[in-house]
Amino acid sequence: MLKTSFRHLVLLLSIYFAFPVLAEEPKGVPPIKIVYFTPSDRTPPADRQERLGRVMKNIQDFYRKGMEANGHGQKTFALEWETPKKLKLYDVQGERKFEDYPKGSESIVQGEVRNALKQEGINVDDEYVLVLGAWVEWKDGIAREVGPYSGGGSMAAGFAFACDDKFIDADLLASKEPGGFHYWIGPCSLGMYNTLYIGGIAHELGHAFGLPHEGERDSQRETLGISIMGLGNNHYGKALRNEGHDAFLPAASALLLSEGRTFKPSFVSTDGRFDIDRLDADFQDGKLIVNINVRAEPPPIAVIAYNNNLSIPNDYDAKCWLATSEKPGEFQFVIDELDQAPYEMRLFVVVPNSKGEIPPIRYSNVSGTPTVQAFSDALARTICNVFLDQKAWDTVAEVIDRQIERFPNSRMWTQKRKHLETVKNPPAAFEPDKVPDWTKVIDLTYAKALEAQVGWYEPSRGILRECGFIEVDGTFFESGIYAHPNSLYAFSMGKKWTEFNFKYGIQDGKPGTVVFVVRGDGKEIFRSETVKSGEIRFKKLDVSNVEKLELITEDAGDGWANDWGLWLDPQLAR
Repeated sequence: MLKTSFRHLVLLLSIYFAFPVLAEEPKGVPPIKIVYFTPSDRTPPADRQERLGRVMKNIQDFYRKGMEANGHGQKTFALEWETPKKLKLYDVQGERKFEDYPKGSESIVQGEVRNALKQEGINVDDEYVLVLGAWVEWKDGIAREVGPYSGGGSMAAGFAFACDDKFIDADLLASKEPGGFHYWIGPCSLGMYNTLYIGGIAHELGHAFGLPHEGERDSQRETLGISIMGLGNNHYGKALRNEGHDAFLPAASALLLSEGRTFKPSFVSTDGRFDIDRLDADFQDGKLIVNINVRAEPPPIAVIAYNNNLSIPNDYDAKCWLATSEKPGEFQFVIDELDQAPYEMRLFVVVPNSKGEIPPIRYSNVSGTPTVQAFSDALARTICNVFLDQKAWDTVAEVIDRQIERFPNSRMWTQKRKHLETVKNPPAAFEPDKVPDWTKVIDLTYAKALEAQVGWYEPSRGILRECGFIEVDGTFFESGIYAHPNSLYAFSMGKKWTEFNFKYGIQDGKPGTVVFVVRGDGKEIFRSETVKSGEIRFKKLDVSNVEKLELITEDAGDGWANDWGLWLDPQLAR
């Protein structure tokens, strides 16, 4: 008995000293679930658990060092291990072949992952899930990549998708040996190959944790490097090869992570509600000074401003300012590094365990003097939306009337004042199949639906519960149908209409991703690519001889947080 116990002790000690990572795993936070997804015509690599264990340990250490550098201690996300050297992977064999998982197929993959993990008692909607797919195919030294590559989530749950390949290994990050290939740059070193792919995993995982894009400021680049939530995924580990700036975790991202479920043992989900008492801006000595007063319970921790130059495609460059409060609830940003360009500012209010967002503020600095009026307009819009949710029509009318008095040439406020009357007294619902033949165009916003269901809150037309007026990409819409995934609106057509013309997008201030689908008599006649916030798209469909029209939205495979989809100006014509 003594010899057996001694042997057990020696074995345990050898495991501990050979692989101490188990002792380092964070306690009290849910470990992320890592899925290895293999198309039906592919075989998963035998070394994936050991190799990806090294990759994820490297990313785990990157986040730990970043959190510590920003004053949050050695916090990081937790991993699951099957054995001391083997990362726990949830293997999922796809139902389709390699070619059938193109870019943008997140919803397909997520559906298959959801079904597979459900068999193991795991609800992916309550977890942080990283899907690593065997999405790379090599031929004659050239790598071809397919499959979804994105991420999205909140402070409570999220999904990320990234690539795996036989050459992806953290041990190769320092390598200058040839052998890599990426479609952005062509042939490259194995080290650069791993920079792009391991950095990509770290970046998309950040999105799953609820982090938006965040570029570094000019003043940070030389001392800190390139933000991982900007273009830092293309610089991850470069310092190991003395090839320039490395990636870093910026302060605002670290603060958001510190309040999230996977980094905070004491996390308790909250709704992140807050009220704004002040939002205005001034321009002095070449700097934009923004003041915001916030009330919340518990009190707000900070406000984050992402200032995005709209003349630069995408928002990876959005420069960030983090403001804490000297007086409770009072915050101020002093923003420099302003180009002569149009801008969009997104403001996040951080409260314990959550964050809330103010609708994006569009302003211009094309002339070199920012249009500060946009900030007081944003406050008025926010107040209106709060009262619209409460149906306090008179208060909304008073706020709008004050804006019209201040800015008599503002078409937006005049339109909203008129639309308020429609919202208060909506027109009677009508049935599309019973509209007289002499009517050539109808708007489905107030049409009677055979079915109406949404994935969050309740079906609504013309306005949005919580968000108030419908606004997409800075444009106000009087006509629109709220469609948070998974949603379905069905209308009886009676084979009397020939065209369906519509726009579609996501409510401003809701940085989600949505797929829009139209079916006619059960047959899919349109499926959009993944739609992101800040986009308005238009489509015209032939619906001749359609008896039943169905408008459907799906999440884009990265969770449904902030997926406030909208069918805009939905019109039938004949």
